Amino acid sequence: MNTTKKRPNIILFMADQLRFDALGCYGNNEIHTPNIDSLALNGSTFDNHFIQNPVCSPSRCSILTGRYPKNHGTRDNGIPLRDQEICFPQVLRENGYRTAAIGKMHFTTQFVPKENEEDDWPEDRYGFEVVHTTCDTKTGEYLAWLKAQSPKDYEIVKMQGERKAREDRASAAEKDVSGPPQVYPSEVDPRFHQSAWIAGRTIDLINESTPDRPFFALCSFVDPHHPFDPPAPYSTMYDPDQLSLPVRQEGELEDKPPHFRRHRTGRGCSNEKYDYRRLTDRQWGEVKAAYYGMISLVDDSIGRVLQALRDKGIEDDTLILFTSDHGELMGDHGLLFKGPFHYDCLIKAPMILQWPGVVPKGSRYAQITEHVDLMPTLLDLAGVATPYGVQGMSMAPILWGDQGAGRAYALTEFTCYDWGLNLKTLTARDYKLTYYAGEQFGELYDRNRDPHEFVNLWDNPEYRPVREELLRRLLDRVIQTEDTLPLRIGKY
Repeated sequence: MNTTKKRPNIILFMADQLRFDALGCYGNNEIHTPNIDSLALNGSTFDNHFIQNPVCSPSRCSILTGRYPKNHGTRDNGIPLRDQEICFPQVLRENGYRTAAIGKMHFTTQFVPKENEEDDWPEDRYGFEVVHTTCDTKTGEYLAWLKAQSPKDYEIVKMQGERKAREDRASAAEKDVSGPPQVYPSEVDPRFHQSAWIAGRTIDLINESTPDRPFFALCSFVDPHHPFDPPAPYSTMYDPDQLSLPVRQEGELEDKPPHFRRHRTGRGCSNEKYDYRRLTDRQWGEVKAAYYGMISLVDDSIGRVLQALRDKGIEDDTLILFTSDHGELMGDHGLLFKGPFHYDCLIKAPMILQWPGVVPKGSRYAQITEHVDLMPTLLDLAGVATPYGVQGMSMAPILWGDQGAGRAYALTEFTCYDWGLNLKTLTARDYKLTYYAGEQFGELYDRNRDPHEFVNLWDNPEYRPVREELLRRLLDRVIQTEDTLPLRIGKY
């Protein structure tokens, strides 16, 4: 480690609903992601990084606070993050950083009458000094900017946002089932696309930066979250007939909890109620081709930001992190989108760090890490103390070669009363266990012999000792992660 470097600028790139294995640097030989891959080539990649909740708001709030959803309180979408939570942009700002929120934040609700996403944020704006937001329904500053820049594209995007809101509120009978779910190739000029705007505002921040004050930017892309609507040329970049089919096995959901089968037939409790049994292999390919096109557009947008750092001459002075809030089922196991299905494709996220001369170049790490670890990691690398109450642990010791650093188990939660489910998952290197409160069913997978999690071993008597041991370990983690706030300041 080079300890002589000054405090870095920091950019946290976040994609929405991006699977870890939808990147070239994670072994995908079908997709084109050269800029994200370059971060891995010139930095460090974590191969076992797990999220704390496979839904947008809870996961994002765990990143922002370094705390588990059961403690920061945002257990599901629609629950705003509490004003009293300490967020790392606030800590960075108090230590001299210029802090910026650019793109999709989703720390509060989206589908309520408001012009901008941050209209119902607390007065301190979670510590962000500069705010440029947009969201799934395309509202916010982006839409106002687009109206001034390109009225033609504005009308297209406005319609897309309205369709997204309408689709999410629609009942199963009202869903558009004329083709693969929510695949809508866009006519928007890619120069005016949401991802391009997010990159542009980040570039503005870079160009405005001065040597005497470091900056932090949360550059958070809306894509590749559905609807799957890439513009040309990204809409035709991938041939649906040439892409690999989803991971699946005949009858594999028969030994799963009942909500798996309900969701597959369009009878789940999410906003996305579709009967996935009707989709052909060609239609699954169309979904994946559109999803991949959106990822390549995000990658090109990140490339623009990286070039801006080089043009400014501050690439070596900038710590970059890349991740996603959660994954995407993408047809695996006959399912799409997200929910209480703790397959790796949903709860395992990409995690890449780059800081030339500090973060080891081209290194990969197998240690288990979590989203709550991001806050203490970037504060550690910035030379800033982590506040009391943060539950994550810095990943920096892993980078410096500490073989004992990292975790033995990752903890993932899902508490959504729409589904009537309250579950927690413990992921180890060898096994994964999911416990459902108040239910007789559960899940247990051998991650080495069954990496696709086809066979549920919960009721297999041969694996009962494994199940009992992991249940005990899960209880340990649940107890160990109880909230330590407020700080005890006296004996009595």
